[in-house]
Amino acid sequence: MSNIQAFFLGLVQGLAEFLPISSSGHTTLLQMFFGIGEAPEILNVLLHLGTLLVVLLVYRKAIWEMLRHPIKSELKWVILATIPTVIAALTIKDKLEGYFGDFKYLGYFFLFTSFVLLVGEAVNRLRAQKHKHMRWYDALVMGCMQVLAILPGVSRSGCTISGGMVTGLSRRHSVDFSFLMSIPAILGSAVLGAKDIYDAAEASGVSFTTQLTALVEQMGGAVPLAIGVGTAAVSGFLAIRLMLYIVRQIGLRWFAVYTFLLGAFLIARQILMV
Repeated sequence: MSNIQAFFLGLVQGLAEFLPISSSGHTTLLQMFFGIGEAPEILNVLLHLGTLLVVLLVYRKAIWEMLRHPIKSELKWVILATIPTVIAALTIKDKLEGYFGDFKYLGYFFLFTSFVLLVGEAVNRLRAQKHKHMRWYDALVMGCMQVLAILPGVSRSGCTISGGMVTGLSRRHSVDFSFLMSIPAILGSAVLGAKDIYDAAEASGVSFTTQLTALVEQMGGAVPLAIGVGTAAVSGFLAIRLMLYIVRQIGLRWFAVYTFLLGAFLIARQILMV
């Protein structure tokens, strides 16, 4: 992987992680464009950690408040929202990825993201009353919606924000809670990636450090990885700020248009190439 490739992978990961357009779908497309193929776990782990650092920075005050007052704060709702994802990761994640992990489904999942965004936007506009404080059903619905993001091309932030808007949660709070939900989600994804590296090391009969070093060398060394992580962090920070502005001023419909056009293009391309 060259430095330029690492830069663009980090850029796309950071932007698409927090904008409702699916980071997994876009990184898959970019990897195919660069001819990298399926990215080694070390790259996925480090890019996710780069975006995690951004959330911790932007929401540091809210996180500190949750740690100081775990009962009175929204920490309990973050935990509740994480439970469906944990259950799905332990039971159906591998099966879903086995059935739908192929590139041929990617366009359809982008269309599904468009549908989810439009439904969330429409229901939110129709609701006369909206609440700003999290309730248990807001967290549970957003947590269940997060499970859908196991599929490539389905946006995690798009699903969770739309879920909150459908239950009557305000736009701004839906976005804020979606980003707080991303902390255990991103951390869990990084841990699972690290576990895959450990399992591969055991299967090869080498140490974890040896396996990790081999993967770093496979990706072109430490410099491209550092560039990717740094770019993911900076672009992720900009994406969060942009999202907080857009959701108040514009809404989700233009993201729905984008994912619809991208999905339709991928499906048309696939049909024409048969």
